[in-house]
Formats: sequence, structure tokens, C-alpha cells
Amino acid sequence: MSSRVRLRVKRSPRDPAVLPPADDHTLGMAVWDRLAATLAKGRPRPALVVVREATVEQFDLVELSRTVGPATPRLVAALAAQIDADRQTTVQCTALVGALRLHKPGRPPQPAAVVFVEWPDGRWWTAHAPLAAEGGIQWPAPVVRAAVDGWPRPGGVGGWFAQARRERLVLRLEATVPDAPQQGLGLVH
Repeated sequence: MSSRVRLRVKRSPRDPAVLPPADDHTLGMAVWDRLAATLAKGRPRPALVVVREATVEQFDLVELSRTVGPATPRLVAALAAQIDADRQTTVQCTALVGALRLHKPGRPPQPAAVVFVEWPDGRWWTAHAPLAAEGGIQWPAPVVRAAVDGWPRPGGVGGWFAQARRERLVLRLEATVPDAPQQGLGLVH
């Protein structure tokens, strides 16, 4: 079954100074640092960032959710497993980034800065910190957890690559307008 969805995508060449081709923690902290810098200017909307060797794509999750509704988790999984013209997966990792509401059992949802990065082999890395009422991050350093340290994956995020494989999701993006510089997180520049 094939269907078309029209989305606005912000895309640019990958700058190794912004998103280094390094170990999980170094890449995750680079994304965290960009989020923290952006929070100084206001709360960014949640974004899905798809990182390839040479390019970075950013999708506004609020817009994506409005466009596809209940199919949003499947589309996120398909975005993580995009293919190129040779039917090869070229995505190196996918990240959920932005100001979100963290849900913990027995507590009201809390606004937080969140970065969750996942790789095709199922590894993940995450960082979060509560947001202050006046803006910015409440703590000087985020809580950092990773699969390689034995932590269980946080509920409600990730598993995108596994879902794409299980459901055999395939996605091919077609550009309808030229790439343009973007505002926001600065991961796509």
C-alpha cells in the first residue's frame, strides 16, 4: 500500500562541528548543547531530527501530528528508516528534541528539555532536565542515561528502527521546493 503525505522538512548539509561523527555520548551532548542554547531564546517545539552522514532533516512534530494524526508513530518509524534511490537505509540516527512534558508515575506532567537519540541497532541515549518557569533549564546539568549503561529505554519513545523493520515500513522523500536555511534548533542550518 502506498500513500502520500505532504510535510514541510527543513534540510541542510551536516556540519561535523555541530553534529560530530563521534561516540553516542558526544553526539548526544552536542544535540543537548544546541537545545540548551535554543532554550535561552524561548521554548522550541518538539522536533524529530534525522541524521545522515552528509545531511540533517528536521520535522516539526506538532505539524507532523496534526497532518497524520494517529498514524504519527508509524510515520516517525518510517522517517527513521528512510531509504535512498538505491533502496539503502542511510539514516545514521534519529533524535527527538525539544521542550516536552515528562510523565512520571504518581506525579503531574512536568515541562522538560529532552533529547532522545536512537541508532538503527537499537542503541539509544537520552538527556533531560526540568524547565524553569521563567525559561531555561532548572538544573545545571541534565540527567543522562544510555542503553549501553544498562538503563531500560524510557517509555513512549524510541523503538523506531525496530518498528520499521517489523512492519516493513519504507519511506522515500521527494523534494518539491529547494532546501532553505532554517530557524530554530540550529541542528539544520
